[in-house]
Amino acid sequence: MKRIKSLRNDAERLRTTNADLDTLGKRGFTLIEVVIVIAILSIVSAITIYFLVSNLMVYTMVSNQKTLFDEGKLALERMCRDIRDANLITSPTAGNSGNLITFRRTNNTGPSQDTANETITYQKTGSNLEKVKAATSYGIAGNISTFTVTRDSGNEIQLFLELSSVSAGVTLKVTLQTKVYPKNITKDTTYKNFFLNWKEEISS
Repeated sequence: MKRIKSLRNDAERLRTTNADLDTLGKRGFTLIEVVIVIAILSIVSAITIYFLVSNLMVYTMVSNQKTLFDEGKLALERMCRDIRDANLITSPTAGNSGNLITFRRTNNTGPSQDTANETITYQKTGSNLEKVKAATSYGIAGNISTFTVTRDSGNEIQLFLELSSVSAGVTLKVTLQTKVYPKNITKDTTYKNFFLNWKEEISS
């Protein structure tokens, strides 16, 4: 009985009265506690904003670099398609290189487009890649920093294209190159058209 009574006394001492609870609720926070909470929230906010901004910058750079790649790839595909149909290349001459290519295509490409035996030039003008025909220029791609055409001793053409742009203070660069073989060049025992056996013809 004594032990039970002792436990009850201990419980009474440990119990918080309603008056005590009201006092605790009205006490509020000290100035030091408020300052500490503000400092912690400021640090957490700064770290969060830093990671958000960094991720946004990375996303922007990756997106812009992909745009450059897609633009360069499309330009190369268009040039290769036209050069493959060429039956005469006037510039650059065999064994030389330059920043333009001039050729004469064989077939037309449809109404209001390229015509048969039309002379076409691809060249770099400023930061743009242009297609020139009948003294009229057509923009093919922008952000071009380097455009080089190399022709070997025969008629194999190598195209080199470099695109660049600035994103978030960082210079982005994309480099593309490919080789193309005109299929309608005159007969040549050493050339890859094998005596015109690879000559491109319009399907009937």
